[in-house]
Amino acid sequence: MPTTPLLDALRLLADFDAGGPLPPCDLDELAEVLDAHGLAPLASWRLESGRVGRGVPMAFRERLLPLYQGVVNDNVFRMMTLKGVLRGVEVPVVVLDGAAYVDWLYPHLAWRPVGELRLLVRGEDGAGFAAGARAAGFEPVAQGAGGHTATFSDGRVELRLQEGLVAGRGEDHGLLARAGPYRVAGPAALRPSAGDALLLSVADAAALGLQSPLLAFLDLRELALRIGPGEAAPILERAAAAGLSRALHGAMALTAWFFPAAAERALALSPPLPALERKAVEAVVEAARDPARLRRVRGTEEAARLLLSPV
Repeated sequence: MPTTPLLDALRLLADFDAGGPLPPCDLDELAEVLDAHGLAPLASWRLESGRVGRGVPMAFRERLLPLYQGVVNDNVFRMMTLKGVLRGVEVPVVVLDGAAYVDWLYPHLAWRPVGELRLLVRGEDGAGFAAGARAAGFEPVAQGAGGHTATFSDGRVELRLQEGLVAGRGEDHGLLARAGPYRVAGPAALRPSAGDALLLSVADAAALGLQSPLLAFLDLRELALRIGPGEAAPILERAAAAGLSRALHGAMALTAWFFPAAAERALALSPPLPALERKAVEAVVEAARDPARLRRVRGTEEAARLLLSPV
């Protein structure tokens, strides 16, 4: 599938180091896509701080700047809220998604919206987490089918808790044992290894039929770049054990497509699939590469079932 001026502009703005100029494209469309896909704050910083912004109309830059400032404020609020909760939790808690990535994968706090606060605990530690959360004013408001997920809220912010590597399933496949300390978030806080973070993000993307916001593939790009060639084999084994081989294959193909500079590292993490499975996954990938889908973020249940069903 050929590239487009819109995709060329997105790739440049999502590159942490590349210089300009910004490829000619419809700036109204670009602004809408950047906002919809979670890339507006990063793009705003790039336009204001580097050569990419030269010659770009002030009106376009001013359209993105409030989104950047809003993410700065929201990220600080959410991270302080998370620290307040985890300060009183005495069981191991793995911080997931944006709250784990924002100061790890990204050089600046505002480049990546923290978004939903998500955590992982062992099933047997759920009661201990709940006790600490209540002390911070968070009460359980929902529990997922099977008891492997739960949601807590203080009326302003929600915390989503899961037990396993794949939300809704209980097995963590050794994730907790490999997690490292994340002391800035709390004394019991942990952060997943790069390989486990990759699989967590792949599972999330698969749940949306790989039609996730481009921010998710930017996370995957940065995680893939942090995984050395010799580390791929155990990650592929864990993906197979967790029923994520198809999802990983598709997610790495899309990461390579959206960010060609990282293609070699991403494709090294792509597991081989039997011919019929590969053909089915490639159809999902092709749909996710459709330039029209940049204007809408919408997954399909059929694709999610294909990607997440146990082999």
